[in-house]
Amino acid sequence: MSVIGTSGNPAPSSRSRGRAGERERRAGRITGLDLARFLALIGMMATHVWVTNSDGSTPALAAFLGGKAAALFAVLAGIGVVLTTRQQRERKAHGAAALNVFGRGLALMLIGMTLGLVPGPIAVILVYYGLVFWLLIPLLRLSNLSLLMVATAWAGLWPFLSMLLRAPLNVGSELGTPSWLDLAHPLELIRGLFVTGTYPVLTWVVYAIVGMVVGRMLLISRERGTILQLSLGLASVGAVLALVGVGVSLLLAGPFGGLSSISASTGAGDRASELFYSAAFGTSPTESSWFLASPAPHSGTTFDLAITAGTSLIAIGVCLAFCLRLGDAAIRFLGPAIGAGATPLTIYAVHVIVAGVTYSVVVHGGALADAPELFWLVSSAPIWLIHVACALGIGAVFYWWQRRGPLEAAVTWTGQRFASLTTRRR
Repeated sequence: MSVIGTSGNPAPSSRSRGRAGERERRAGRITGLDLARFLALIGMMATHVWVTNSDGSTPALAAFLGGKAAALFAVLAGIGVVLTTRQQRERKAHGAAALNVFGRGLALMLIGMTLGLVPGPIAVILVYYGLVFWLLIPLLRLSNLSLLMVATAWAGLWPFLSMLLRAPLNVGSELGTPSWLDLAHPLELIRGLFVTGTYPVLTWVVYAIVGMVVGRMLLISRERGTILQLSLGLASVGAVLALVGVGVSLLLAGPFGGLSSISASTGAGDRASELFYSAAFGTSPTESSWFLASPAPHSGTTFDLAITAGTSLIAIGVCLAFCLRLGDAAIRFLGPAIGAGATPLTIYAVHVIVAGVTYSVVVHGGALADAPELFWLVSSAPIWLIHVACALGIGAVFYWWQRRGPLEAAVTWTGQRFASLTTRRR
């Protein structure tokens, strides 16, 4: 996303490792972005395998990270699109750049459809992300100002359009993890992917557009040697964006009467606040237009987008600045985390498979019914830490091996093969 596997930060050859590593560290580029991916990766793991305590309560970490880790990945995906098409755009090879993005998106969708066959409660995001890549293709030649205008306008307009489209359907979130089996119902699959699913593409494209702007600014700042200033600016803008999103939503809910209107129009009574602030599954309820003021994670409202895009910018800015200031010894110490961040798609796939198989054995296999103490294998801090440790282990291998992960290599290869089609036609 650059889960996945589309980061635009290729692993250097062992021959040039020292020279390239120093140059990249000085630019604050690879290490900063890879550290951000690692944080997004383990954050997403927490929302998968530490989502509920044994007493049924929601862990504070999962509640805080809800919607934010996936949004960070989407912003990083937009950055990756810019970085991986940089040389083609500099050569004015716009057709090759478009085909590169198309191929990468296709690879993500194929991997996602296959992972969708894994049983378990995890909503695999890869098919949605692949489609987001395709939606970015017409935007590759737009200026930064135009991209910002598109992202802002769409973030404000689309939630209203989504509610108008969904209201007559009388459906909630009807698509979690797309898989090959969903091809039997193509209309529902398309509708879920674009509008009613857990990660509706027409909502999540906003994050990727923001990422494209950040990616271009990063390239410019690297040339000028102003990465640190950019990172601080990103963190500051992100903080303002998130705070404004929260503040305006609270004003609309309270002083402007949003919660009162929801309570009256839906008959929810005292549950109006719970419905308004509870995490959603990709879309906001359609019973009242006041739900569009909700800041709830995964609600897809303008305020949800503002908050999670803001926190993504904060994370990226902090990671860039942090890694820029580190010495070589500290970078080596963080090697496993940086390696995991450079191999997110492979690690994500392993995580989904392991968590899915564990869930099937413990829950569907009846082990949990016979031994309730096994619940920790499904959702707990220890199982999350085990997944994190495995991610660090895989990251350490690829960091010291200086190679891409197999799925990252597959995505890169697919993009390059599609991009080469323009050369063959000449």
